[in-house]
Amino acid sequence: MPKSDIAQREAVLLVNTRSLKGTEWLEQAKSKLEEKGIGLAISEGFSKAPELIRRAKEEAKGDRLLIVGGGDGTMNAVANILAHTDVAMGVLPLGTGNAFARDLGIPTDLDEAVEILVSGRVSEVDLGVCDGKYFLNVATIGLSATVAKTLTVPLKRRFGRFVYAIALVKAIRQMKPFTTVIESENGTTKMEALQLVIGNGRYHAGPLPISPTAAITDGLLHLYAVEAGSRAQLIQYALLLPTGFQGALKSVHSEDTAAGKITTTPIQSVVVDGELAQKTPLNYSIEPLALKVMTPKSFKG
Repeated sequence: MPKSDIAQREAVLLVNTRSLKGTEWLEQAKSKLEEKGIGLAISEGFSKAPELIRRAKEEAKGDRLLIVGGGDGTMNAVANILAHTDVAMGVLPLGTGNAFARDLGIPTDLDEAVEILVSGRVSEVDLGVCDGKYFLNVATIGLSATVAKTLTVPLKRRFGRFVYAIALVKAIRQMKPFTTVIESENGTTKMEALQLVIGNGRYHAGPLPISPTAAITDGLLHLYAVEAGSRAQLIQYALLLPTGFQGALKSVHSEDTAAGKITTTPIQSVVVDGELAQKTPLNYSIEPLALKVMTPKSFKG
């Protein structure tokens, strides 16, 4: 979409003011967007998620660019509304992790993020599916779920991105192994695990690659499960996480998959895009190129 097309379209700005930078960015974003020629038919902040979701559902029936300010949980909620529609989502990353924005190449600097909305292009990206609900980034079981239970809005506001390290230390002390059975087109795997990740995009847990080849437009989910083992094995896993090659370890099962089922004993909580969402068993699949979203012109997936 050429720059002039975007500038001539009306847009809607919906901001989750409970996100890390929500209140601070609402008025700034409104001013900067209007300065760049994007007419805002609506610009609202929401402290309650259901109200933001209700307004997004109303906008999904139109053709205006829907700009969303918030963290990955907010982006997930709106993506579930806009999937397979002609309405494009604009992303203002205001959360703690901002994994979806990182996959799209959208920085957390407000001026740069606004510039992408003005001069970028509409791209189509994949969505993962867990038991009929879409996800943008990852669905995780095990250690990540324990971390998510520790995270609260006050903690996020107080410690920012450092809150993940604090929560991880607590989670490692509390976490107990679980038996998981992974069924997919690749076969069946049974193991004692501490962590299981199903990724749609390239990144998880901040800037950490899920695998060296993962992309949010490749039509596949990227799954790995960490075996319950020795402290030395966990250290190996942690050291390889920044590279995306953790799946090469003997103590880590990894595969690329289009669909499958996860069962666990005992039943485990599932975290979807940073939010506690459901419990196992879990059916998963991929919906290729199901969401339209504004990206930099250089975006390649």
